[in-house]
Amino acid sequence: MAEHAHSTPASTRAAESRAHILAALIAPFLIALAIFSLGTPDPVTTGHPTAIEAVR
Repeated sequence: MAEHAHSTPASTRAAESRAHILAALIAPFLIALAIFSLGTPDPVTTGHPTAIEAVR
């Protein structure tokens, strides 16, 4: 066994913890956004190509 097996600085552990919490909060939002965008109709197939021209 290593002599200093648990010698990770507290600031490093805190940064890892914050990153994990942030990922846990952002992931469901991105999944919901992807599901919502799949449900919206494509402007070209619905006959509204002017919506694309406005984006350009």
